Amino acid sequence: MNPITSVFVDLSTLSLLLLIGFLLRKHVGIFQRLYLPASLLAGFVGLLLGPQVLGKYTAYCLPLTKTIGQWPGVLVTVVLGLSFFGSQSSHNFGRVALSAVTQGGLMHQTQVLVGMGCTLLLMPHFANLPFAFGLTPVFGFHGGHGTANAAGAALSAAGWADGVAVANTMATAGLLSGIILGMIVINIGVRRGWAQKVSKPQDIPQDIREGYVPVEKRTSIGKGVTYNDALDPLALQLAFVGIIYGSARLLSRSLIWVHPLLKEIPLFACAMMCGALLSFIMKKMKMADYIDRPTVNRISGVALDYLVCSAIATLSLKVFALYMVPMLVTIAAVIVANLFVNFYFARKMFDVDWFERAMGAYGLESGVLATGLMLLRVIDPKFETTGQESAAASAALCYPWSLPYIMFMPMLAFKVSPWILFAGSAALWVIFFIIARVFFWNKKTPETAQ
Repeated sequence: MNPITSVFVDLSTLSLLLLIGFLLRKHVGIFQRLYLPASLLAGFVGLLLGPQVLGKYTAYCLPLTKTIGQWPGVLVTVVLGLSFFGSQSSHNFGRVALSAVTQGGLMHQTQVLVGMGCTLLLMPHFANLPFAFGLTPVFGFHGGHGTANAAGAALSAAGWADGVAVANTMATAGLLSGIILGMIVINIGVRRGWAQKVSKPQDIPQDIREGYVPVEKRTSIGKGVTYNDALDPLALQLAFVGIIYGSARLLSRSLIWVHPLLKEIPLFACAMMCGALLSFIMKKMKMADYIDRPTVNRISGVALDYLVCSAIATLSLKVFALYMVPMLVTIAAVIVANLFVNFYFARKMFDVDWFERAMGAYGLESGVLATGLMLLRVIDPKFETTGQESAAASAALCYPWSLPYIMFMPMLAFKVSPWILFAGSAALWVIFFIIARVFFWNKKTPETAQ
């Protein structure tokens, strides 16, 4: 089988799984109530029907080629390479946004410290547990599956082959805990009168639960920059994706010539730099309107769906069994820390719409922005509070401290003393705490202030 044929064979397999995942989401009530993405369901179907589960008991199973397991490493470069390409900052850098960013920093560093702390405590009892394990919770919970795959690939390159599987497991645990526990907290908060816009938990509309947009509600997913007879509009945007990916590979190989240590910079980091640089150059050359950001977002979304599906379908159950106890202990500790830190600091720092903003932040820090907005929709159906602005600002402005952890920590975890990394992360937590106390601390809780 030639390489191109292999790619399309994999594409057909993953596409079938995604269709099955979508149909499960549309027709099975429990999946609707849990708001599970079709790509996640598709990945689990692939895992169950593949050689690791069904293949153990029968000669007939879903054929998952060896190359499917390589898809996440490539697709995460596409997803992250498009992060800054054509994007325009439209966030208001006011008190709402800045307090949300500070609280998000505290949440990020809390996950780092809890992960590292659990690992330091567990390492004496599990000989195969590397300190890098302590980084996987923040990659999975805070970053989601895209970041988990990127950082997992960096961990693998640094010497821990199981990093991708562990980070993906953390991301799945984060997403599930964010949705399930988030709905429980919403019910408690509404009964206690914390929500401003609803007196009982608002049902998500059925079409949103199903994930299927009715004909009368459908909107355009992008705008055509070119006429079809010149170049298909989608082809132009895909051409930019190809240029970013190719430039990233060229940059990655060129950095080795500058200094041997620079070879440790992962490909996805090079892609992010190339995407931002190409966007900057096109803006300077008055070509920025060649980019249709909504279409770019759709390309990134497609890549992420195939990434999640392929990553979950090829998760190593042997790796899960090997790290099961450390993972369960660490996941439980991170979930408890997420709940306590998020809602404690939200009440102390958010002087308006504290509960709505806290729910958006909790969903964001347990997976992705979409989870936060889904939880927010339940208590703020029309997005009338500052919850949406708060969550979006936190998601968009977290890069100054989250990117260094993704890009450099996988390498440093194997070359620097664990206690130095722990101390440095603790120092950053203290900095965020000081900022919170000096600029955003409320002397009265939101309830007493009313």
